[in-house]
Amino acid sequence: MASILKVDTITGVATAGSISVTGEGNSTTTNLQQGLAKMWAGTDGSGTPAIQDSFNNASITDNGTGDYSFTFTNNMGNDDYSSLSGGERSNGGQANISGHTDKTTSIHRHGSKNDGGTANDMLEASYLVHGDIA
Repeated sequence: MASILKVDTITGVATAGSISVTGEGNSTTTNLQQGLAKMWAGTDGSGTPAIQDSFNNASITDNGTGDYSFTFTNNMGNDDYSSLSGGERSNGGQANISGHTDKTTSIHRHGSKNDGGTANDMLEASYLVHGDIA
């Protein structure tokens, strides 16, 4: 018979903010918190960029063509976090070069260019950050 566990808070015994779960192969464990996205955002860049949905993102700033800054609601613990993005470029097609241009504990700045190397806004894009929250 399957079990259902309903709780509002899970706290580690040895360390309150550390929960280990057994991996898929049943032979290793992984830290639950390390595997969770710490910020994500889905944007609409057709005109003035707008957040469609997000987590831990307070705002988006349009710094110019293909250049956006995301302000975290809760700061990251350091600027060594990992970020990933992708989307559809504004003038059609899927080829787009994107990546962070500046990272601080409070802001993730992101730039995108078309396959010719020219700054290019993305129609719809997704942004993802993994790391440690402060």
